[in-house]
Amino acid sequence: MPEQSSSLSSTAWSRIEIGLALGSILLITLVAFEELAATTIMPSVVASYRASAWYPLASGAALATQLSATVVAGVLADWKGPRFVLVAGIALFVAGLVVSALAPTIVVFVAGRALQGLGGGLLVVPLYVLVGRLVAPARRPSFFAWFSLAWVLPSLIGPAIAGYVTQLWGWRYIFGVVPILIAAGSIPVAFVLRDLAPQEERQASHLASLSRNALLAGVGVMALQLAGALPSLAARALVLLTGAVLAAWALPRLLPGGTFLARTGIPSAVLARLSAMAALIGLEVMIPLVIQRVHGWDEAFAGWWVTVGSLTWAVGSLGQARVHDPRRRRALPVVGGALMAVGSLPLGLILVDAVPLWIPFIGWLAMGLGIGLLHAPLSVMALEVTPEHQHGRVSSWLQVGDSAGPALELAAVSVMMSAWTATGVSGGAAYVPYWVIATALAFVTVFAVLRLRPSSTEGDAQSS
Repeated sequence: MPEQSSSLSSTAWSRIEIGLALGSILLITLVAFEELAATTIMPSVVASYRASAWYPLASGAALATQLSATVVAGVLADWKGPRFVLVAGIALFVAGLVVSALAPTIVVFVAGRALQGLGGGLLVVPLYVLVGRLVAPARRPSFFAWFSLAWVLPSLIGPAIAGYVTQLWGWRYIFGVVPILIAAGSIPVAFVLRDLAPQEERQASHLASLSRNALLAGVGVMALQLAGALPSLAARALVLLTGAVLAAWALPRLLPGGTFLARTGIPSAVLARLSAMAALIGLEVMIPLVIQRVHGWDEAFAGWWVTVGSLTWAVGSLGQARVHDPRRRRALPVVGGALMAVGSLPLGLILVDAVPLWIPFIGWLAMGLGIGLLHAPLSVMALEVTPEHQHGRVSSWLQVGDSAGPALELAAVSVMMSAWTATGVSGGAAYVPYWVIATALAFVTVFAVLRLRPSSTEGDAQSS
């Protein structure tokens, strides 16, 4: 059988490894491309439906459902095997793309985005499981390096491509063409899954409670996002209350105790990741909207802003990897958080039409560099001071923070925008809540990283 150790120890690449490499890289690239492309073209999407109030929900629905899917994907892969989870992820992702491409109304479009989030969350995790099962240990680092490149490459070209395609043919092509490419990427993976030995179902004692909490968290966050788009004040209040109750009950159960209180150690590390990603994605969603509607630039120009932010993230990530002194590495999250907070301030000037765009652009560069210096070191610090048998748990907490932060931020923006719009403000001032909430979260990141105390983190992980 292909997954047996005898075949894994071979120095030559097996047919299974080649197929898995080709298929996985293409699938991850397309998932990453779709996420970044959607950010760039979303102002055009909501404008075509004349549904500006739905912008935060249209941008954040996939993040909310991805939160739920990411939580259960690993446990589900252990229980049912990676084949089941991967096929389900591909099917849901493609279905979501088709629904969004053909959506006659904004409600149907958002439903498609929700399916995309579910599919994307389920799709990626089993690919990592397959690498662990089918790839020789000596070649696994190469696979993970290619996976990282597959996430980075779309950030260099995806937003610009999405902008140009939208200008030439319309936004529906961004969602309509990708399923064809997904089908092509699925062909080599299908051959891998065909030769994969059936997995005997394992007991998953925590799957039911984990799935319940993940589902309620996702539904709660999505309800918060929806509340801001509803025209009726009574319906808005009811949905807002329901979403707040569900999210407040379920989310803390997916994170270490004391996360939202910034308890020292692991909880503060998770809060720092949550707030940093929330601030970054919140501003990343705002920038294309403001550039197009306030400054009058097109989708392609807005796409380049997203691209440059990703490039500075990569620069920061590469820079932190060269820092080996333990004391300096512990300072990296503080430096990164400070750069994000300082960078968020001049970004507020993007709301002023008279201010040259190069001024907020400098702030955006600082934001990208800051997240690059902060993101990976937090993972390394958390794992270094955590017992090995709890690495999976800590990694899950960090991933949930990465997903929950942006979803919650866009929910807050949706609610605040509904109230802010009622005041009748116009121009760049109409988008002030986007900047205020993201900037506040950037400063929360600084507070959280200052609460990190590596010496006490191990005890926190064990007690959580």
